[in-house]
Amino acid sequence: MNKRPVSYLQTDPRWKNKPYRVKGETATIGGSGCGPTAAAMLIETITGKTFTPEDACNWSMAHGYKALNQGTYYAYFTPQFAEFGIDCQMLNWTNTYGKPDHANHEKVVEKLKEGYYAIALMNKGLWTSSGHFVVLWWQDDKVRINDPASTKDARVNGDIRTFRSQAKYYWLVDARKYNNANDEEEEEMPVYEKLNDVPAAYRPAVQKIMEKGALSGYSDPDPSRLDDNVLKVSEDFCRIAVVLNNLGLLD
Repeated sequence: MNKRPVSYLQTDPRWKNKPYRVKGETATIGGSGCGPTAAAMLIETITGKTFTPEDACNWSMAHGYKALNQGTYYAYFTPQFAEFGIDCQMLNWTNTYGKPDHANHEKVVEKLKEGYYAIALMNKGLWTSSGHFVVLWWQDDKVRINDPASTKDARVNGDIRTFRSQAKYYWLVDARKYNNANDEEEEEMPVYEKLNDVPAAYRPAVQKIMEKGALSGYSDPDPSRLDDNVLKVSEDFCRIAVVLNNLGLLD
């Protein structure tokens, strides 16, 4: 399961009244900054560096991604994430609004399960009266969302069919390294079946333990021989045996 991202609201008093605008308008972060706020949540989550909605909106304005009398140009996300070495790509240009059974929705779920996050542009409905960007971080029996403009349960734990009916476009944010960091399988420790399988550096110490009868093994067809005993000793066991031998405790 993906880690829940940092949560930011564009309506936070710290920045909601600050400008997010181009010449000819009076827009603010609180009114129009959902796109950069969504990006800020994921950038800060993945990098661990503080990156607020105000920072993201300033970057958007400085690079020409604020649209006059609208929100944020769709082209904003890829270069904004690239600034932090994160890959973000629009899924495709297929408009899925009103198409809850479209294949794009399942493609996004598949990517979430691989460790990606997603940003969705919502169209008219529960999340917005016009257009609104939200962060998707997981889907199980609900669509798990960080909404830049709301903490209401219906909007952050969304009904799947309702969400899919109102989602228009998707962007996929590669967070696999971040989300899968604790899932990487540890390298399996070697286990040695018989004395002859034990590496030469460990063998004398292990043999001394066997000769003292402290390690007899099992499935031994010939008690007079040590090399056919099935031991199944681990690398760690062998290392401890060497330490004991070096201390003279096996003599």
